[in-house]
Amino acid sequence: MACRCCGARQVELVIDLGDQPHCNRLVRPDLAPGVEPHYPLRVGFCRDCTMVQIDHTIPKESMFTDYPYVSGTTKTLPAHFLATSQRIAAAYEVKPGDLVVDIGSNDGTWLKQWAFSGARVLGVEAAGNVAKLAQEAGVPTWHRFFNAACCADIRAEHGPAKIITAAGVFFHLEELHSVVEGIASLLDQDGVFVVQAIYLGGMVENTAFDQVYHEHLCYYTLKSLSALLERHGLEVFEASLVDIHGGSIEAHVTRKGVRPVGDSVRAMQAQEIAKGFGEIETYRHFANNVLDLRTRLVALLEGYRNAGKSVWAYGAPAKGATLLNSFGIGPDLVQKAVEKNPMKVGLAIPGVRIPIEAEEGARPDAYLVLAWNFISEFLLKEKAYLAGGGELIVPIPKVHAYGKESA
Repeated sequence: MACRCCGARQVELVIDLGDQPHCNRLVRPDLAPGVEPHYPLRVGFCRDCTMVQIDHTIPKESMFTDYPYVSGTTKTLPAHFLATSQRIAAAYEVKPGDLVVDIGSNDGTWLKQWAFSGARVLGVEAAGNVAKLAQEAGVPTWHRFFNAACCADIRAEHGPAKIITAAGVFFHLEELHSVVEGIASLLDQDGVFVVQAIYLGGMVENTAFDQVYHEHLCYYTLKSLSALLERHGLEVFEASLVDIHGGSIEAHVTRKGVRPVGDSVRAMQAQEIAKGFGEIETYRHFANNVLDLRTRLVALLEGYRNAGKSVWAYGAPAKGATLLNSFGIGPDLVQKAVEKNPMKVGLAIPGVRIPIEAEEGARPDAYLVLAWNFISEFLLKEKAYLAGGGELIVPIPKVHAYGKESA
């Protein structure tokens, strides 16, 4: 394949997770097995620009026009977005009336956190169902895909943006270059683009292979992200790691030469070189670690089953579908998933067909925590359950069961 970033045909396969269904296209439990379409889920490494990416694209219109994920489900994300907004507003002197645009704004959770600043906000969200939730909550939201044409329309109607944000969405972009071109055209002269994306380095170190699914087309290090941005006259001038979604890179971006490049960028560049994040051997080793993880997790779940203990999934996030389908974990090992998101209740995880029920009533002997990136919040929430003998099994970064000692 041609690299999504640089176009070079130097992309080499490093992980093959087999054919899998679209993780967020939940299905009715009564559908015949195998009815849902499956697509290749393979990860490659570009030897030219070091971009890690999957090689099959499900059209964005199929994946994102109706979407079951909402940002406001947990307490963690709103608090994270408020702290991030306050930090950005202070750093770049955001004033009342300045325009803040959020890419893939979902239900408006991040934009709501800008209320303190007096800034004008605008979300752009492709999924009609969640865009409607944002609009009903009073968050100005355009229901369309964010790309260069969309940015031209925003600038014509609202003027240039002081701040553009993208959290948990920048790896979703089928129109990758059109999006970055649009960001460059929409930013004010001294405007800043703040992107948070799951950090490939953290994925490697935590064996977080479940972050790989068809919606996630690209997986970023600072080097590969910079390679993309520089093609459109943009550059990263500050970079850091933030403790969200299991570890994300936060890059602050502006037009090349507008702001001095900080020491944080040079430090991260040096760290990535030292850890081999630009070398294909790193990702081959990562693939071997995934196989080891499968052996340990399946053995643990089989132990629970053989002991007559019940295990349910705690939540049904997209990444859970990757883990379950990759490891062949079905209802024989995990009987059901419980969810607080009503858009998922009554359906089933595609492929493995684990049914999803409401988070209420009876409890199992143990939960498999598929949304492991929120484990700190869940441990607080489930103190009484753990004290009573329940367990939370976390598969990543290493297989571990939390019990009474964690209550």
